[in-house]
Amino acid sequence: MTKNNHQLLLQCRRGDARAWQQLVHHYGPLVHSIPVRYGLSQAEVDDVGQEVFLALAQGLARIEDLESLPAWLITTARRYSWRALQKRQREQPLTTSDLAEVEFTTGRADARTAQVTHHFGQRVPSVNELLEGWQSQEILAQSLEKLNDRCRVLLTAIFLDPTEPSYDTISQHLGIPKGSIGPTRNRCLQQLRLILEGLGFVKENVP
Repeated sequence: MTKNNHQLLLQCRRGDARAWQQLVHHYGPLVHSIPVRYGLSQAEVDDVGQEVFLALAQGLARIEDLESLPAWLITTARRYSWRALQKRQREQPLTTSDLAEVEFTTGRADARTAQVTHHFGQRVPSVNELLEGWQSQEILAQSLEKLNDRCRVLLTAIFLDPTEPSYDTISQHLGIPKGSIGPTRNRCLQQLRLILEGLGFVKENVP
């Protein structure tokens, strides 16, 4: 979503349902990833998503451009995720030992983050970290689209497919010899590297 961003935003403000669906489809994964990181249930994740996009629909006039939208969505999703956690804690309050551990582990750190870390076993990334990750995903997606079909499908299967298919499966799916997957992957990665560099990534940023 790098072309006609301003036009898409204008269409959403005018009530264009198709433009709104396009925007929600594009940014939905980003929004839903936030409550997931907070360890919320699927129902809570869905609720947070609905609340975030409702807030966006009500505040579209205040969004000047789509470049600033990811940061706004992340901040809003974090706020609603924390409210969901507070609601859960009111229903199932922290024990004294929980609170003692939170106090011990936080020091001067944000107690909210410490509570989430304590309950769900991982540190919740900051807005900047989440935004940086989203921007990197956007750039990677754009770069993959510039590859030929063979390379795009191969790299997606090797690195992005959540089912983690074996080389045998990839060989059958793509119709290429198993022994050629490695060399082909390396050539495709080199092409991807060149594309990323063309988009402003320095070599140190590319694996």
